[in-house]
Amino acid sequence: MNILSALLLLFSFSILSAQIPDGYKIQSISLPRGSVSVLGLCHKPDGTLAICTWEGEVWERKGEVWTKFAENLMEPNGIYFDEKEDAYYVGQKPELTRLIDLDKDGVCDRYECITDAFGISGEYHEYHFGPVVDSLGRKYASLNLAARGEFTVPDGKPFGKGGGNMSYNAPWRGWVYRSDRKGHFQPLAGGFRSPCGIGMSPEDELFITDNQGDWVADCVLYHVREGNFYGHPASLPARPDFTKEKVLSMKAEDFEKIRTPPAVWLVREEIANSPGSPIWDTTNGKFGPFKGQMFIGDQRQSNYFRSGVEKINGEYQGWCIDFLRGLESGPVKMSFDSQGRLWSAQVGRGWFSKGGKRTAIQYVEWDKKTTPFAIHSASLTKTGFSVRFTERIGKKVTPKVSSWGYHYYSTYGSPPVDQQELKVSNYQLSKDRKTVTFDVPLSKKKIYAITFTEQRNTEAEMLDFDTIYYTLNQLRPVREPKSGRNVGWSLAGSSWNRNDKNRPLPPVVAPLSADKCAIPAPKEATQLDSTQWTNPNWVLDKNGVMPRGKGNNSTVKAYGDARIHLEFRFDQSDNPDWKGQLYGNSGIFLMSGYEMQVVNSFQNPTFADGTCGSIYGQHPPRVNSSRKPGEWQSYDILMKAPVFSDKGNVDQPLRVTAFHNGILIHNDTWVYGEVGGPYKKHGKRPLMIQDHKGTGVSFRNLWIIEDFPYDLNLPAFRNTFPRSSASSI
Repeated sequence: MNILSALLLLFSFSILSAQIPDGYKIQSISLPRGSVSVLGLCHKPDGTLAICTWEGEVWERKGEVWTKFAENLMEPNGIYFDEKEDAYYVGQKPELTRLIDLDKDGVCDRYECITDAFGISGEYHEYHFGPVVDSLGRKYASLNLAARGEFTVPDGKPFGKGGGNMSYNAPWRGWVYRSDRKGHFQPLAGGFRSPCGIGMSPEDELFITDNQGDWVADCVLYHVREGNFYGHPASLPARPDFTKEKVLSMKAEDFEKIRTPPAVWLVREEIANSPGSPIWDTTNGKFGPFKGQMFIGDQRQSNYFRSGVEKINGEYQGWCIDFLRGLESGPVKMSFDSQGRLWSAQVGRGWFSKGGKRTAIQYVEWDKKTTPFAIHSASLTKTGFSVRFTERIGKKVTPKVSSWGYHYYSTYGSPPVDQQELKVSNYQLSKDRKTVTFDVPLSKKKIYAITFTEQRNTEAEMLDFDTIYYTLNQLRPVREPKSGRNVGWSLAGSSWNRNDKNRPLPPVVAPLSADKCAIPAPKEATQLDSTQWTNPNWVLDKNGVMPRGKGNNSTVKAYGDARIHLEFRFDQSDNPDWKGQLYGNSGIFLMSGYEMQVVNSFQNPTFADGTCGSIYGQHPPRVNSSRKPGEWQSYDILMKAPVFSDKGNVDQPLRVTAFHNGILIHNDTWVYGEVGGPYKKHGKRPLMIQDHKGTGVSFRNLWIIEDFPYDLNLPAFRNTFPRSSASSI
């Protein structure tokens, strides 16, 4: 068979295998000349379509006309337009880059590195996916492990021959990170293999898709929570509590204890092989009856599928179902335009896609009137499932239900484990004939395939796709837990509630020696002696030590941008009642409203965002570098005051960089709001130390440099102490 015949056969197969829901159509868009591998796309508010290509170019399409905006990039794997900045962001292989058209002639004039703090070794597969953006404008991206290299993690299982092939060759590979502004890099979570898909929900919750491979039993959708580990051990050496030697000494069961399972398994071949980025239907009905659901494309299957999650016992789990098949190539990134059309950047380069073409741009459009007959969604009940349809169903069809699990080991993928056909009972149909509930035996850590074979609606039309897959990690509790307390701001992008006891505790590291943390007050500093405080119940003794007194203690003077140093010590206690938040509690309130927690965290666990050094209720310290009670400890803090508009809105939130005992615990961190609520417009305010119930706390050597320029001094401040593995994270 010659090449032309093969291509014609492949094209015929694609047409025959197309499955498009009623009311929807697919439209192809001509590509700009030379654009042979499209990897990302986005829309500007004026309707302009922008794409980025494997060949290193960015193109804009206005009407039917393509123009080249940027070139000479290195494999950009995602693009986002920031309306506020009037700039594009692209995830080049070695850096996150901002592209700016300074003279507004339609061509990029400035290529600006936002962060390149992660590493690249040059080995194959070290892709950089993103960015996506939260409601605060912060950028998130994901980093691929290498396909070969120096550090792999086989586990010696019987099926592990050839396993562990993805490797960690450069810093932060296998991680997701956030960048708040130029020069900022915040690693969020690790354990990813090939996290091609990245999406930010309308609720500021980050989701990642990953591909089946070593340590990844099947294709997956993860809900990413800051500090969690998602399963691939090769990324663990980036954490300060792990080394390569420690990782190699561990077994699969050790990693299992600390990993977070997928929210949804994306069943291989049936749903996905190489899933791309999730996007949420926020079109308010312009794209059909699937408001709020995730749409994800798969590069191999040349399809779109839908997914949804629900929170059970504080963790997301949910379902997926096919939506549309027959695209020209493999969709990896998607974008809704203002008309509610779903566009996709498609590529078949390097990996075969069923669509057959090397690359394509297509959009899917709904006719705004025809409702396809489809399984809409599924939800777990205490005894089975509730499945909703888009239309009234006709004759009763009892679903067929099967379940299975997966191995967790270094082998490339896993076969189904403990596969079972399950008995369905207590079938019930709702009055509107759109929701079916039924009972079925339920088990944790299983995938359930729910199939309605030959199900028709009241017009005798068949389902588009008859099987929905539900990932059951947790059973529904007898009593549903209450939601977290609303304090007027959200932990955007972290996906944790305030004071969440399930949030991972910061890793414990050794502090620097006390002599290395002893910093004399500079000549421009104000020594906060007894004349600088307002509460007479806090008394400095002859040695300059100030025990915690009754009532909070504020400085006489108000401060804005500042450099602060202080030392504190917890009284020793053997009383078992004095533990957690009651063992030496106080707090340093920056500008009287933003608390850096002071509490004994030496072998005294508490919730993560209440650990010593945390921005209380918001950001845990990157590490726990606490000393024993009875020993003096130190904080060194650089603070930039928030900036408010004339109307009282926050133009720039409070920023903090801080060391605890010489170890960096906050690296240019944004503060979301005050301890008890959202931002309130203010000017300079006093520094305050908190009175709190608990064992005794004392302070000494407190000094402050007022009006200390934050951005100008940040690079030098980061080098205040000798670098260590912990202080350089």
